Parts: sequence; structure tokens; C-alpha cells
Amino acid sequence: MIFEAIAAIKIANEAIGAIKEFAGHVQSVGEMGPQLTKLADAKGEIEKKAKDGDMDAFFALEDIRKKEAEIKQMFIYNGRAGLWDDYQKFIANRKQMRENEKKREEAKRLAKKKAIKTALTYGAVGIFTLGMVGGAVAFVLFLISHRGS
Repeated sequence: MIFEAIAAIKIANEAIGAIKEFAGHVQSVGEMGPQLTKLADAKGEIEKKAKDGDMDAFFALEDIRKKEAEIKQMFIYNGRAGLWDDYQKFIANRKQMRENEKKREEAKRLAKKKAIKTALTYGAVGIFTLGMVGGAVAFVLFLISHRGS
């Protein structure tokens, strides 16, 4: 668990460094896509760990928030007009996409579970029905064979 937090922190710091380097030289947020994606993903993971009570993740999150304030200043003063707003939209869209993906995977998992349950139910009903029909036929044959005795 601690190693996952450390890895997320390292990824976030690398992404922040790259964003700072590119901020004054880009015309659109799309040019920094990989770094922004890494930062958004790492920050989300660190936020989860901080909510779970990981103190290292909490302080790393605070550090990332400070660095994000620096990035905001760079976007506002060194970037093109509206770059910070585009970045905020990108982060919101990225978060929504990840949540939608999790929902789709959960829905797939539940659908598979339901399909298995339905197949088992139909199988059990089929076996029961065949058993009843077979038992009835055996009973009729038994009665026919003992009728003449």
C-alpha cells in the first residue's frame, strides 16, 4: 500500500515538472495531454489513499495542491488566454471519463453475474422437470407391468 502511494507521488511530481516546463510554450492543453493525464490520475489515486487515512498521501496531496497553484499562475501568466480554464475542463472531463469507465465495468460484472445465476436457475428447473417426467413415465410403466398380475 505504501509503495503504491509512493509510486503515485513520484508520477505526480514528474508530471508537474513536465507541465511547468511546457506551460509557457504551448497553445493548447492538448499538447500537454500525457502529463496532464498522469497528474490527474496520480492525484486521484493519492486523494483516495488520503481519504483512507494514509498520512503520507495526505501530505503529498497538500504538496500537489501547492504545486497546482504554481501551475495555475504559470498557465495564467505564461500561457495563452483561457489555458487554465481549459485545464480545469480537461480535469473534470478526465474524472468523468474514469467514473463512467468504472460504472461500465461494474455493470458488465453484474450482467455476467446475473447471466450465470439465470443459467443455473434454468438448468436446475430443466433437471427437475426431466426428473419429474422421467419419474412419471417410470411410474406409468410400473403400473402397466403390474396391471396384469
